[in-house]
Amino acid sequence: MHSNLVIKQQKTKPWYIGVGSLVVLLFTASYLTGRYLAINDLSETKQQLAAVELELAETKSALDSLNERLVMQAQSAQVDNLSNQELINSVKSLQQNNKKLVEELTFYRKIMAPERDKDGLVVDSIKLFNTDEENVFQIRTTLIQAGKQLQFLKGSILIKVSGELDGQAREFDIRELGTFKNSDFQFQFKYFQNIQGTIELPGGFIAKSINVSAQTKGLRKNQKTNLKVSWRPEESQ
Repeated sequence: MHSNLVIKQQKTKPWYIGVGSLVVLLFTASYLTGRYLAINDLSETKQQLAAVELELAETKSALDSLNERLVMQAQSAQVDNLSNQELINSVKSLQQNNKKLVEELTFYRKIMAPERDKDGLVVDSIKLFNTDEENVFQIRTTLIQAGKQLQFLKGSILIKVSGELDGQAREFDIRELGTFKNSDFQFQFKYFQNIQGTIELPGGFIAKSINVSAQTKGLRKNQKTNLKVSWRPEESQ
């Protein structure tokens, strides 16, 4: 019986020092890259916030000017109805734009400077919109990471519609009401993410509310949040 002698070369101290230095170097490079990307994302969000604030100020100024002209024309004895109507339409258009800008401004401020009781994963809003088809609706919910955006949040979301069917209380997961993939209910973001889709309610079902629940995964301390609102669809945008 023959035995095989295996000879292993012993690693020298400089070899271990070199490997350790390489690991430290790679870790440092990864950290600095992540920090650079985070600072860059934050800078872009602040620029968007500043742009919305500037546009809002300009819209308010234009709206005030048109309102003054409208009042002057209304008080004048010689009022051109066509011109007056054009002013009214312009005021309405600016008011709608002003409302949209205020909503955007509020949204960005929630991310940058949230309310004291809100931090981390938050269901910011749930929007419902009518469509041209009966019982068919569009749903859009927005998730945000309020406070300090130190990490990417990833996880899953659950959306349920509650109401009555044939006089009995019923609840439907929207996966049952539309053509969705599992990936449609997964999120991964640092600042915010919109999750949307189209659903068709069963005939005879009277929707009363919609509830959105979201939960992160893979974190040291996973986060849960939910928001429930009444079923009040708006006209499609």
